[in-house]
Amino acid sequence: MIKITLAGVNHKSAPVDVREKIAYPKEHLSPAVRILSREENVLECLILSTCNRVEILTITSNIHPDPDFFTSFLSRTHPALSSIPIRPHLYYKTDTEAVEHLYEVTASLDSMIVGEPQITGQVKEAFETCRQENTIGPYLNQIFQRAISTAKRVRSETAISHLPVSISYAACQLARKIFQDMSNKSVLLLGGGEMAQLTARHMKKMGVRSLTVMTRDPEKGKLLAAEYEASYAAMELLEETMAESDMVVCSTGAETYLLTVPVMEKAMERRDFRPLFLIDIAVPRNIDPEISRLSNTFLYNIDDLKSVVESNQKEREMETYAAREIVRQEIAQFQKRRAERSAVPLIQALRRHTEKLQQSEFDRFSRTLESLPEDTRKQVMILAQSLVNKMLHPTYQTLRNSSNLEEAWEWISRCYGLSPELLSQDNSSREEGGSADNKSSALDPARPDFPLPGEQSC
Repeated sequence: MIKITLAGVNHKSAPVDVREKIAYPKEHLSPAVRILSREENVLECLILSTCNRVEILTITSNIHPDPDFFTSFLSRTHPALSSIPIRPHLYYKTDTEAVEHLYEVTASLDSMIVGEPQITGQVKEAFETCRQENTIGPYLNQIFQRAISTAKRVRSETAISHLPVSISYAACQLARKIFQDMSNKSVLLLGGGEMAQLTARHMKKMGVRSLTVMTRDPEKGKLLAAEYEASYAAMELLEETMAESDMVVCSTGAETYLLTVPVMEKAMERRDFRPLFLIDIAVPRNIDPEISRLSNTFLYNIDDLKSVVESNQKEREMETYAAREIVRQEIAQFQKRRAERSAVPLIQALRRHTEKLQQSEFDRFSRTLESLPEDTRKQVMILAQSLVNKMLHPTYQTLRNSSNLEEAWEWISRCYGLSPELLSQDNSSREEGGSADNKSSALDPARPDFPLPGEQSC
């Protein structure tokens, strides 16, 4: 029996100081996926890693990996986590609950900013990374295709993504709340990624007096500055530029602090210790939290934006209800398809049993049948097959719609006098076809519509 298991850490379960350590750098993601795929019983797997979540999804045979499996895996693939207790922050979901969670994540219903569009692209990117590592098989392929389809439905059938709410927007809302009027304020933006670009766009709409862009890549920084009619400054001018700014917004991919206490002390001295507001929307954080201890420095990180986010999300509540209804519809379809596929080996076993009985009766009346004209003999055989199919059809439907296949199979076995060997023969042949030795062929990424085991017509 195939088992679906999901475990993860996100903005709801862990503070930013935990999340910033657990997020996988891009160059570490593929090796981690390969290690996971070699674990016992793991048939397929995927790791989704963003600034606000790390989630691991596995398809296994017969058993669900327990939470300790995932905490151990994270500790082994992230040596820096050995001193951090991950287990208290880990959530754990199985089967339908795991798939429903994935649908909600992909549709941006589980994001810090509900409806933000970036997460769907990040899910696609994670899927592609794992597909290239040959860890995506028929089960995950179909689950993720439906997750993407669900996200598209949510965006096209609701207005949840039409409202201008994002982490960067929330940062700008906080800036407006602090200063009221932005028309006479100078803002320094550290970073050139997607979040930084969104921040630049919102800042210009708010009418800031001057916006300065600072990036590690001068060419990228100058292009961004030109696009938003901002100035560009080299990283070497950080202290000097901060001395002239009213606010600093950080959103880079740096894995270490860009603004440290010594740097900030020099910058504050240059600006005669006038108040400076700092907003750190990066994960890992770009600003050393110890800076908040310095006089006249006011530091806000991504967790501090939650209050702004919550007020903005009230506008989306009605759309969220409609979006979750779409997810419920898709999950109902998933449950139906899964039940039908799970019933296939039972149906095949029952079909073999009736075919054996049918052939036995044909053999018993072989002399009589041989005396008939060929056309008549064929019609008799067709009639017999048709009667068997009509009689078995209600049984097939019962199996497909059953919420307890083991109980249904036990009842049907007693009714039809089936032997346990019929089902065990089918399971053993299926296990041989899906063994670890054949994993590469079963997980052929070039076959996106590869049928689930037992999906072929019987």
